[in-house]
Amino acid sequence: MTDKLKKRLKLVLQLLVAVVAIYFVIGQIDVEAFKEQLLAVKPGWLVLAVLAFNASKILSAFRLNYFFRALDLKLTEVYNLKLYYLGMLYNQVFPGGIGGDGYKVYLLNKLHKTPVKNLIGATLIDRISGVVALGFLALLTALLGNTGALLQDFAFIIWVGLFLAYPAYYILVHYLFPTFKKVNHITNLQALGVQGFQVLCAWFLLQSLGVSANPYDYFTLFLISSVAAALPFSLPGGMGVREGVMVMGAKLLEVDGNAAVALASLFFIITLFSSLLGAFFVRNFKD
Repeated sequence: MTDKLKKRLKLVLQLLVAVVAIYFVIGQIDVEAFKEQLLAVKPGWLVLAVLAFNASKILSAFRLNYFFRALDLKLTEVYNLKLYYLGMLYNQVFPGGIGGDGYKVYLLNKLHKTPVKNLIGATLIDRISGVVALGFLALLTALLGNTGALLQDFAFIIWVGLFLAYPAYYILVHYLFPTFKKVNHITNLQALGVQGFQVLCAWFLLQSLGVSANPYDYFTLFLISSVAAALPFSLPGGMGVREGVMVMGAKLLEVDGNAAVALASLFFIITLFSSLLGAFFVRNFKD
């Protein structure tokens, strides 16, 4: 099977998952109430959500640059930030194709002669560190919400996950990604900061929707849905998958399913429009 065919099959799978997920979500919510909730969004809070989201992406770009520096690839923060936003644009425009990470690897290999294997390692560990931070904060918000009561006798699993998440990650880096050990501490703190800004974005979105009850349960669902959105079977941005996780989790935690889906949908829209900023930097990276 050729690489081109694999990419096409991956895109077909991602689209199929998104369509099935959206169909499922529509069947689980009150569509009219959902539309009314979106139309009644408070714009001031929405602006703050956009700012918090982009703050998370700027910090995420800084974190990725630490991984690049571990490879002795020295990029200015401005150059790296432009490349990061351009990668976000590629993720939205070419899902299932070259993608943002693939484009960055190609470009940095071509312009700076950094080996492809090393660049793939940097982008991969960047993704892994982000998912670990997502999981850690999801467990933390679960403790503060109603997830523990839902799990009852198995609530100790949350504590186990909290205590093991970062030791397991450090072991992974030590044995599989030793090149990046020297930037481990700072990049982990940055990863937590990135996801912290995204939780803040989610809180602003809840305020824009007029939702004030059970915020920690929404945060837990939001963070879990972000993990699902990062999986290979999901389209960039997690369209459909994020909403599907939110609506299923809303039933379990007994929160408003319409609000949960509205939160996920607004977050996707912010992701999409923020990625368009990358269009301003296309000229900076022309061959």
